Amino acid sequence: ERKARNFEAIHRVIMGLKGWLRGIHGHAELVQHYLDEYCYRYKRHLMKEGIFENLMRKMIAHPPRTNNENL
Repeated sequence: ERKARNFEAIHRVIMGLKGWLRGIHGHAELVQHYLDEYCYRYKRHLMKEGIFENLMRKMIAHPPRTNNENL
C-alpha cells in the first residue's frame, strides 16, 4: 500500500515534468536550466503554507535599515 502511494506521487511528478517540457520548452537547447526551474517550482509548491511565515521570520531577524542605506 505504501509502495503504491509512492509510485503514484513519483508518477505524478514525472508526468508533470514531461508535460511541462513538451508544452512550454519543446525546443529547449539548455534543458538543465529548465529542469532546475521545474525543481525549484515543485519545491515551492510543496512549501506554500510556510512561505509567509518564512518571509516574516527573515524580516524580523534582519537588522533594521535606514533610507540612506537603501540608496
